[in-house]
Amino acid sequence: MQHYFIDKEHSDSDFFDFNDSVLGYDLCFRSCDSIFSKNKIDDGTRALLEAISKKCDLSGHGLDLGCGLGVIAIALIKKYGVTFDMVDINDTAVKLSKTNLIKNNVQHNAIVYKSDGFSEIEEEFDFIVTNPPIKTGKQLLFQMMIDSYAHLKENGIMILVIRKDHGMESLKKHLFSIYNNCEIIDRNKGYYILKCIKNKKD
Repeated sequence: MQHYFIDKEHSDSDFFDFNDSVLGYDLCFRSCDSIFSKNKIDDGTRALLEAISKKCDLSGHGLDLGCGLGVIAIALIKKYGVTFDMVDINDTAVKLSKTNLIKNNVQHNAIVYKSDGFSEIEEEFDFIVTNPPIKTGKQLLFQMMIDSYAHLKENGIMILVIRKDHGMESLKKHLFSIYNNCEIIDRNKGYYILKCIKNKKD
């Protein structure tokens, strides 16, 4: 997946459409070969969305960190009527997410822009949701979690998915060191969904 972080030129023939459903919504996506989970909603994202729908009540303005095709934001906008900033390091992902917001009639609920992690993000959010890019390595992933805390409002929540065999225990410990809390809200086929709350510190 290292190629994902290197922008490349595409021809029209590289792009295609697919349909999938999650949380009871039939969704359609424009995609291409260089995008993660290019022709279906991946199992980790599906587990994340299903856990949120069962265990969380989102409101306000959120961040879809590493948005890819835009699945997370689009599904949660449909479910909760929230608004999103959507960011990705990959130019093609940014363009496709913009297209997919329109294809699913939620373009007024989100903005999409390129950002390497939090490099171009200035505001604070009520919630951050991510299926984090494990392939970036532990150091960058851990820094992303530190930055997430700085970009949450007080009582804001961070929700993410990670496989146990991709370092769930060490990530959970790291998150606890930042937030002073970290809860496993669901687990599904090896995927663990973690939730942290930014509480006011004395």
